[in-house]
Amino acid sequence: MLGINVRADNAIDYAALIVNGLKHYESRNSDSLKAYVGKRVGIVRTGKGKAACIGSAVIGAPIVVNEKQFRMLEHKHLVPEKSAYDIKPGCVKYLYPIINPQTFSVHLPVKHGIVSRHVILPERK
Repeated sequence: MLGINVRADNAIDYAALIVNGLKHYESRNSDSLKAYVGKRVGIVRTGKGKAACIGSAVIGAPIVVNEKQFRMLEHKHLVPEKSAYDIKPGCVKYLYPIINPQTFSVHLPVKHGIVSRHVILPERK
């Protein structure tokens, strides 16, 4: 299984918000998740301890938004103004819908990766 990296921002654990069904869009500065659209992927929490896959979700086709639209959709993507992941002036953001999120009762280890990582699944007995 492949997992996408979702970095925590100070006190905001975006990965947990995704797998618990509270964050409806994952925002990116580019179309970096296009290879995962329509697929179930692991949600890998990074930036808060050792990286781990904490759940999964299907990634939907992105909508591309400007600054005004990004602010209007804050209640869906949960990225506050002035955050490290806020939209930069004059730029656009890709908002990927999060579909059917699931949380894992046991967090799974992952290998290294920039955008995505291989999730190490437990051995079947």
